[in-house]
Amino acid sequence: MFTALTLPNFRRLWLGEVISLIGDRALLLALPYFLYQETGSTLATALLALAYYLPGLLFSSFAGVLADRWDRQHLLVYTHLIQGLVMMLLLLAPRPGLVWVAYVVTFVELTVSTLSTPVAGALLPSLVPPEDLMKANAALSLGTTGARLVGPLIGGVLIASLGIPGVVLFDAASFVVAALSFLRLQGSAPAAPDLPIQAASLLHTWRDLGREWREGLSVIRRSPVILTLMAVLSVTSLGGTLVDPFYTPFLISVLHADARTIGLLSTLGGLGALLGSAASAWLSGRVPPRALIAFGTLLVGSLMLRMYSGSSLPLMFALVPLLGVPMVISNVALATMLQTVTPDAYRGRVYGALGTTNALVGVLATATAGLIGPQVGTVRMLVIAACITLLGGLVALVFLPARTEEPAVDAGRSPPAG
Repeated sequence: MFTALTLPNFRRLWLGEVISLIGDRALLLALPYFLYQETGSTLATALLALAYYLPGLLFSSFAGVLADRWDRQHLLVYTHLIQGLVMMLLLLAPRPGLVWVAYVVTFVELTVSTLSTPVAGALLPSLVPPEDLMKANAALSLGTTGARLVGPLIGGVLIASLGIPGVVLFDAASFVVAALSFLRLQGSAPAAPDLPIQAASLLHTWRDLGREWREGLSVIRRSPVILTLMAVLSVTSLGGTLVDPFYTPFLISVLHADARTIGLLSTLGGLGALLGSAASAWLSGRVPPRALIAFGTLLVGSLMLRMYSGSSLPLMFALVPLLGVPMVISNVALATMLQTVTPDAYRGRVYGALGTTNALVGVLATATAGLIGPQVGTVRMLVIAACITLLGGLVALVFLPARTEEPAVDAGRSPPAG
């Protein structure tokens, strides 16, 4: 895994991704806290969650087209600089009558991030040798897991000592530092060298953008492997999203856990994810990605089913760190397989479509949880989430091929528009 970090280009991508995520996670903890303090309303935090989901739902697929049309390194640099500038507007939110600025800034910043998110995944395979791709994904997973642990700690300290302005400045600075790291990327291949020359201009025509978007959908539709991977991701995302609204109520109302216990369980889950990242690198080249995806997801669903159908706090302490290991292993293997089977010229569009799908799943799962959760009950909803995750593992086991050596289509040719 650490071999990939010796490659200068990958190390720069890794640093930029990790640094910007630390800032994001710090703000993700601080902003809902600030809004609830200012308004005293759970509706305020619910609207913030909507602002998080909507950009991906509305713009991810379109952003994937631009990720394949424009220079990916430049996109990473410019989008992160823009995000840093937009973030500074949050300094207005504490002023009387300007709380609404928090929603606008969140929506705009995450809209810009729909461009950078598919670019990073699409760019990664061009920065490392094919044999090191899974190790690179494992290293990236290790870094992002660490960022998810460190970011909230920093956010908590900053909002307690400096208030929301301190967190905003920290997050804005993280975007600038990330942009500087991306600026040092060297020799990355252009996203789509075989596009016509006029397509390289800025938004040449809406017709061209529509054609390229349809070409991306055609690549997905014509590849059973990509379709299956997206189905597995969608199903498991549904299971995971259904867990979110009920996990903390389960710990409090069923297991009678206090705040310190909940925090400790969160830390143990993060440590399990770190171990899963290390295990992913070791398993690279030893176990086929299909087996890691299918059996890893099945194991995640089984552990979830055992955790949520019981009422034992010691059992949670044993299983929560274990859960992170197969979860990360299956996610790393899935990302690696998706990057491998998707031609470079179309990776942005595939990642964009995946972002739209995940956002749609998030909106639907959140709405479902709100509508039927109180009637079904916390434990039953968590058991349903576990069963959905098991279904994702079965889909991978049945439909994913044992070997996926060739891209879905020739990267040098555009398929016919759907």
